[in-house]
Amino acid sequence: MTYRELADKQGQVLSSLGSHTLRIDDLAVAQMIQLDLLFMINGFLPGGPEAAPRHLSDAVAAQCARFPSLDPHMSYELLIDVNASEWQRSGDIRVFTEGELGRLERDFYLGHHLAEPTVRSAFGLLRTLLQEPDSLDATETLGAVLRSLEEFRLYMAQYGKLTRDAFNSFRQYHMGHPGGPRGASGAFMPSVQLLELVLLAPTTEYEVYLDQSMAYFPTWSRPLITEWRGRSTQGDNVVDAVLDGRLKLNDDATATLLDVIDKFADFRMVHLGVTRKTIPEAFQPGSVVTKKGIARQTGEADILDDRNPGTSGFSVHNVLVNSVYRLLEARRSVAERGQTPTDGRVK
Repeated sequence: MTYRELADKQGQVLSSLGSHTLRIDDLAVAQMIQLDLLFMINGFLPGGPEAAPRHLSDAVAAQCARFPSLDPHMSYELLIDVNASEWQRSGDIRVFTEGELGRLERDFYLGHHLAEPTVRSAFGLLRTLLQEPDSLDATETLGAVLRSLEEFRLYMAQYGKLTRDAFNSFRQYHMGHPGGPRGASGAFMPSVQLLELVLLAPTTEYEVYLDQSMAYFPTWSRPLITEWRGRSTQGDNVVDAVLDGRLKLNDDATATLLDVIDKFADFRMVHLGVTRKTIPEAFQPGSVVTKKGIARQTGEADILDDRNPGTSGFSVHNVLVNSVYRLLEARRSVAERGQTPTDGRVK
């Protein structure tokens, strides 16, 4: 059918439901209604900014007026967390595609939802180690962080099996229009940001990313990310605490911390590899991105470069390379401070 026919059919569906359906005073129900409305709207994205009918945007605005905490655009929280929670509750999940593509799309959403607790656990362990160092064995705690990050990396590595065509079949419905809200993207998975903030202080370029992203993180995480952004900026992070002696680690614990940083960087490199496969236009033809090459850089690149943006609207290449660069710089500082035996190589 044409977009006009689709808009008319959806209008008939909403009319048949009646306005009372959108006035249920239950936030969980309102979130699902919002998700459905935004799935309807985003189905028009390939048709351009004028394709979506006014009655859908009016319904979304009315929902936001009743529930100010609702996102007025398709967000990571709605697409991943609310959607996956409904699947866990009822076995239903919202997808844009059908058949085998629909199953791949479903697993893409569920995978993000199921992976995040592993990295959130790593954040929690590092937070406790930083704030209550005498209550924990540092080597054991950092070992548990390392295991959580390996589990997280393995989750994310599964996306390497997703073909470019399969990914782009539903990615087109996650994108935002130029000048509008940023799209629903894994760049807004909150626990990855919490882990980085508890681990090392934010750089100028990372601050730009946080400024631009705060409205797109899940609502529960925004106060927590704001808190740890402030703490980390003031030096309340693991790397700074090790460097200035507030967090005293023996050789085993220091070596394990370096392994943790390496594992976090490995995840970022896996993400880079998956991105190169699914969004090759974001990379220079024939270029090879390695840790060694990133370590030789003199700084971070502009993430607001509008060439080849990812779903989030940022330069996906620069966001991911910058994240690896920050970790490698932190690793170098810790290794030099601890004088931990190392072969000096960046893997």
